[in-house]
Amino acid sequence: MFYQKYTPNQLLKSYVECYYIWECDVSDQEMKIVSPPSAFTSIVFNYGTTYSVNTKNDQQKVPNFFLTGQATKKYELKLGGKIGMLGIVFLPAALTTLFQIPIFELVDERVDLRSMLGKELEEMGYLIAEEAKKETKIKLVEAFLIGQVFSKKVNFNAIDRAANTIVAQNGQFSIDQLIQEACMSRRQFERKFYRKVGLSPKYYGRIRRIGYICSLLASGSKIDLQDIIYDNGYFDQAHFIREFKEFLGETPAKYIKSRLELAHLLRKERD
Repeated sequence: MFYQKYTPNQLLKSYVECYYIWECDVSDQEMKIVSPPSAFTSIVFNYGTTYSVNTKNDQQKVPNFFLTGQATKKYELKLGGKIGMLGIVFLPAALTTLFQIPIFELVDERVDLRSMLGKELEEMGYLIAEEAKKETKIKLVEAFLIGQVFSKKVNFNAIDRAANTIVAQNGQFSIDQLIQEACMSRRQFERKFYRKVGLSPKYYGRIRRIGYICSLLASGSKIDLQDIIYDNGYFDQAHFIREFKEFLGETPAKYIKSRLELAHLLRKERD
């Protein structure tokens, strides 16, 4: 199995969290991977076997090339055959800023790329699929995004900075300070944040905090839940468990167990 994250060019660091390429052959079995809401949006170019996504109320066969809005609940990928995909993981306001997408309409959605962004990005998806070198795949994406950043339509503003601050602080922030730094009224700030990110600032902060904690739990490092509760601003253990179950639908203990089982499965794939 091949899975690698790539750091964006310095010119893109205000817009892109990372890229990833994932390639694997799972022809002999179906692979199920549960993902928490991450607080990021994405564009995915899938050049492997078409796969499905399950949420609590829905199962969807995703398009080969698609973009995702903010997720507010966990989802399950059901993969089989050959996995091959390149993903662009965007910071929270970036899809709106770079492409003028009404991201507030796409919460918990995966949408065909051509229907939202036209033929150019769809054609890039075919180029990525045909290109053998992974580094060249990334360069194709970077060149397009850098061109987009220098487009006259891009308006990186106080809302982008505020949303990126929430990411950097892992969901622990003062909304009054962000409003003051943005030089807006609370109502104006919350309205503009919603239109650029797709969620209210406070709700987005809660998702970012849970997404960050899940990344810690998935890291394989030894984690003390009491430290997580204290370090991430929860009142007590009951508050943490209640919040975790709201977004993940299960307790932290059950989630950790499932991550260990997934890690064992992926190790077997690499062997």
